[in-house]
Amino acid sequence: MYIVAVNLVVDAKDADSFAERIKQHARNSLTQEGCLGFSVSRDHDNPASFHLWEVYKDAAAFEEHKAADFMAEFGKFAGPLVKTRVLATGNQIA
Repeated sequence: MYIVAVNLVVDAKDADSFAERIKQHARNSLTQEGCLGFSVSRDHDNPASFHLWEVYKDAAAFEEHKAADFMAEFGKFAGPLVKTRVLATGNQIA
């Protein structure tokens, strides 16, 4: 499996609206055949920081996810709000 871990930090004033929109993005992602899991958590210490844990069948499924129409829509919304983005990918080993 192909794992994607993302940390997104938004401005505190945008955190609640971002939280609602990222929940919908997770639901949309889970409708994709190659998306096996999509979890979002809000940081305990910084509620403007969001942690995403995405599981895909393989790298090709992640590429399909990135090309999805709903991904482009989410990007238009989130792009101006995200102050920091850290993304890491890897293959699941356990």
